[in-house]
Amino acid sequence: MAGEIRRNKVSNAIQRFLGNLLLSEYGGTDLSMITIQKVKVTQDLRQAKIYYTFYGNKSIPVIQRSLENESRQVRYKLANHLKHLKFAPEIIFVYDKTADEILRVEKILDEIKDEIPVNENE
Repeated sequence: MAGEIRRNKVSNAIQRFLGNLLLSEYGGTDLSMITIQKVKVTQDLRQAKIYYTFYGNKSIPVIQRSLENESRQVRYKLANHLKHLKFAPEIIFVYDKTADEILRVEKILDEIKDEIPVNENE
């Protein structure tokens, strides 16, 4: 089992590598519009959940399918990059809804702000 410090280093290395890979290998495609938000690696370093956001005009299920189709190739390239690991981690792409939730809450707060009357005497 890997310690927390090592897991964090591996997670950060995967995040940096995938960010560069998406720009260099998939530049000009919808996959280059992906931002890797965070990477969580299991204690045994055999699985990595890649949390991403997407700001393009395609639907998330289409992007998710594209990522799943490319995951084998991405894992192979990751294995060549992380040669110090005994096994290349299995890659699972997960859409990070945090940005969507933040926008939704901000919209609700703006609507509430518009409904509250402003008292000019105070």
